[in-house]
Amino acid sequence: MMTYPFGMAWGGAWGALWMLLLLALTVLGGVALVRALLPRSRGPDHEDVALDVLRNRFARGEIDEAEYRHRRATLRNGDLGEHT
Repeated sequence: MMTYPFGMAWGGAWGALWMLLLLALTVLGGVALVRALLPRSRGPDHEDVALDVLRNRFARGEIDEAEYRHRRATLRNGDLGEHT
């Protein structure tokens, strides 16, 4: 049986490059998986969608002007009624 000196069994420099590539892909895959599983923070996009829904409900006559103004102020101020 023949032995390879200095780790040449993995293909020398090419083997080391492939191992680094494999390591980089594994790390990037792990980061992508963690980002996909973590919940997103609520940003301005969610607020815009909520305001659009509110405007549509007001336009269809589902809510009156007072309720529309109250809910719009609540959405803009970020006060979602979470009082203890």
